[in-house]
Amino acid sequence: MRNATALKTTDSQTEIGRMLARRNVNMCIVVDDDGALIQCQVSSAIAAAMLAPLKGKAAGQFRPLPGNLVEIDAAVTLTMAGRMLAAKSGAEARLN
Repeated sequence: MRNATALKTTDSQTEIGRMLARRNVNMCIVVDDDGALIQCQVSSAIAAAMLAPLKGKAAGQFRPLPGNLVEIDAAVTLTMAGRMLAAKSGAEARLN
């Protein structure tokens, strides 16, 4: 099963960026059994909120990009994916 938000990505210079651009989204979530793969390009503020639930165990799961963007490529449990998406929603609400 695949789910994606309907927001256009702004950076396609990475493999994940090109994949997101082809789908015209900024986030893809792949769910498989009890795990999820989250791939996205978001602002640094949103990324900070999304990575906070990982409590410092996010090394290697994100990369800074030009233009205040961060690319996240994280394989996590479904529970953690839910926390990351809730944090993303909360951060977006606070920024708007």
